[in-house]
Amino acid sequence: MAYTLSTPRRRTSNAREHAKRSADIIELRRLNYLQVCDSVFPVGAFALSNGMETFVQHDIIQSNRDFADYLHNYLEVAAYKEIGQMVIAGRIARDRRLSSTGFTRKITELDSLATALQAPREIREGQHKMCLRMIKLADQMESNPLQPMDVRHGGSARRTVNMRHNAMDPVSSTPSVGRTIPHVDTYKALIDTGHCLGLHAIVMGLFAADKAPDLREAAITYCYSLISALTVCAVKAVPISQYAGQIALRDSFPAVVDAVDLAFTLHPDDLGISGAYLDIASMQHETLYSRLYMS
Repeated sequence: MAYTLSTPRRRTSNAREHAKRSADIIELRRLNYLQVCDSVFPVGAFALSNGMETFVQHDIIQSNRDFADYLHNYLEVAAYKEIGQMVIAGRIARDRRLSSTGFTRKITELDSLATALQAPREIREGQHKMCLRMIKLADQMESNPLQPMDVRHGGSARRTVNMRHNAMDPVSSTPSVGRTIPHVDTYKALIDTGHCLGLHAIVMGLFAADKAPDLREAAITYCYSLISALTVCAVKAVPISQYAGQIALRDSFPAVVDAVDLAFTLHPDDLGISGAYLDIASMQHETLYSRLYMS
């Protein structure tokens, strides 16, 4: 009789423990993506204004209202630019119908298309450098890193894992033991072999597919990180007050959600059909007499 009464309690306790572990895993995955979207994550995003500095020097952005309008306009085209690239990369990685070869082909095609659409040289180079830094940092945060840690910061210069034999094979897509970022590993192999250039928006989508609990939530977080970085740029370059910048950022939240939802409806051929004025501003930035930012 005692056994009969205790069994439901034990089952209930086990179910609660399982539910808690599952919830904890989801939160840990969410934190993983929040970390790489944080403004202090050292990929170099703070040095890029994505052409906004051109608008400031041409007196197009001079006030709090001007910056709020700029954020609104930026988000109107974001789905066709970085947000769209990130979302499409994440959806390709999470498509269970694709074989490893199919994934490699599609991500290579997306990289080639996105690279061609990055007409401004500074934006293209900035996206590439941020991508490489993101991949290196993501690797170092793995329990089984493929690359040596930077010796200047107290790490070991010894290669802990042989890249050739243990990285994910871009053809077979067999992940190495202990790795939790298989799609990022494949992208790195494609970059190393010259099949892809490597762009930050794409690697963010692949990292989201590997780590984030929900792709849409990850895309919203990524979009927020982009406009948050632009707000920091505006505070320094316009300049506007910190208060005004945060109000403009908060007011843009509905447009962030709209941009992400639009991105989920797009196909690769839809990328780049809008936002020419941002590209022109970024090209003009290359010849500005003086500037604070790299792009």
